Amino acid sequence: MNKTGFLIICLVVLSCNSVTKKQEVKNEKPLMYEPSEMALLMRQMYEVNKIAKSQIMGNDTLISFPENFTTIHSAVLTDSTDRDAEFNSLAEQFLNYQKSTFSSNSDSTVYYFNKSINTCISCHKTRCTGPIPKIKKLLIY
Repeated sequence: MNKTGFLIICLVVLSCNSVTKKQEVKNEKPLMYEPSEMALLMRQMYEVNKIAKSQIMGNDTLISFPENFTTIHSAVLTDSTDRDAEFNSLAEQFLNYQKSTFSSNSDSTVYYFNKSINTCISCHKTRCTGPIPKIKKLLIY
């Protein structure tokens, strides 16, 4: 067999293998990310606090404290090992500051609001650091 014949056979074999691999990939179903209960809750917390920030900045009346925030103690975490004494302590601090934010008189609202947001940042410094830049945008200066 000459070099040209050998190259043609190699190309045919390689192209057949790549078609088979492409067919195998097409038959696989993509894995879809499903956020945990905690991830969904934290997204909701972010959205509520974004609204609250806007209301505070506009000297408007705040919405009422969302009671479902208290499910922070029971919501299923993405990584169950993250629920430890530190998490529980920071979660309780967050709730206390949030409740104070939504029930305080206007001169201390910003203080409690920022304390609650800083509590989120403190927790995220030790676990799931990705959202910190987004969370920091909630702070009122």
